[in-house]
Amino acid sequence: MQGFQVSFNVYANSQEEADAASQAFKSFVNEQARQGVAVTAAKIVEAVNKYKNNIFVTNYFK
Repeated sequence: MQGFQVSFNVYANSQEEADAASQAFKSFVNEQARQGVAVTAAKIVEAVNKYKNNIFVTNYFK
């Protein structure tokens, strides 16, 4: 398995806020790696698809 850079746009009130979101995701991935868990692209796709219609998740973003 190989590491790849992924980038995408998010809505934010400032660049600092966007940077904080990026750092939070990187920290999550790194913490999982320290615990021996690989956060793979396939797992991210599965999680997003699984929870994209979850009422708690969708209401959180409203």
